[in-house]
Amino acid sequence: MVSPDNKWYDPISERWIAPRELHAAAPSPHASENHVLELQRNVEIQRIWRALVDCCARK
Repeated sequence: MVSPDNKWYDPISERWIAPRELHAAAPSPHASENHVLELQRNVEIQRIWRALVDCCARK
């Protein structure tokens, strides 16, 4: 259940809860570094997976 002022009712605690405010924070340099590392990791995983599939398809 949501009220007109965007609060929602929690039946367990029996109270109305206001949503948290969203803060538009600038991403940290570490976040972008981690993102790049994660992308590189995913590319490597896909490369290995394709190599395995190709190897198994030849048999």
